[in-house]
Amino acid sequence: MDLEWPGDICIPERTITVIIGPSSILEEGLNSSSGIMRRYPFLYVCSNYSAVLPNLHRTSFEFSVRRGFTSDQMATIINECDATYLIIEHDPSLYETDTKLIPSVINRLKTFARNEGTVVVYSRYLDRFMRHLLRASGRAYLYADWANVIRNSQLKKQQKRDGPPRRIVSRQVRLDQVSRSEIKTEGLDSALADIITPDE
Repeated sequence: MDLEWPGDICIPERTITVIIGPSSILEEGLNSSSGIMRRYPFLYVCSNYSAVLPNLHRTSFEFSVRRGFTSDQMATIINECDATYLIIEHDPSLYETDTKLIPSVINRLKTFARNEGTVVVYSRYLDRFMRHLLRASGRAYLYADWANVIRNSQLKKQQKRDGPPRRIVSRQVRLDQVSRSEIKTEGLDSALADIITPDE
């Protein structure tokens, strides 16, 4: 069953949805769908520290929590998950020492979404893992200062072309939701390409 969250966020079933932004987005979404969550198994996965868990209304609905402290443990948790909804609060430190495991974990998420249930991966920041995951996701909600995204993209191109950077006036662009089918529209091609392309 698709979930409708505040802020026009739709979480389609049997797919991977990526949310990058402040933790309040995930908190409001989960708290608002507590009625649905009562009817389906729901697993929340995080590492040692969670910015979201303390603000969830656990009296409204019950859910299981598992903690993965390494990328191997995360892969195991995904393999063993029998919930309808798998919500992951991403911890970038899990993939700092061994980035080779990133494709393996993402493939497991894709398999789970295809065969078992719905996946939501939340991160406060964009990093190598999230860049890879964006390419595999069915839907992405990105909350960012797009003026900075575009400016950084322009600066990179200008440095390659002209050498030392000059002052660039940024455009203020606000884009909160990006579906994969819309990723290369609205004049943000180069900026979004920089985000989605893994930095290898």
